Amino acid sequence: MIKIIEGAKGTGKTKKIIETANYGLGERKGDTVFLSTTTRYRTEIKPQIKFIDAKGEGIVGKEMLFGFIKGMLAANYDIEYIFIDGVYKIMGVEIDSAEMAELFMLLEKLEEGTGVNFVLTVSCEREKLPSFIAKYLG
Repeated sequence: MIKIIEGAKGTGKTKKIIETANYGLGERKGDTVFLSTTTRYRTEIKPQIKFIDAKGEGIVGKEMLFGFIKGMLAANYDIEYIFIDGVYKIMGVEIDSAEMAELFMLLEKLEEGTGVNFVLTVSCEREKLPSFIAKYLG
């Protein structure tokens, strides 16, 4: 499953993804990872969730982000959910770019092959989302 939490800047996307990550924790059988571009929300994430500051880890762009995710999954077969807050900030590209489309294609193939669930936030109004992202709206 790939799920998108969308909205314009300041509409509560980060709050919603944190609530989603924390809420279902007790029902999950596998591990949960939360990637963010800041440590600002670290204390709001339950300690059972692996919190990773993508910026602090030097993760920039599609290749690094996807390689990092694949590396995590190779090292830990028990990861069930990966939450990514601010994927466009990590990528450093526009939401409708070819690189972003390729990332979503790669995540879809990875999800199909591993069963890992992805939840991502994107800063864009629903009506303006490119079709390669809009199909994942919940």
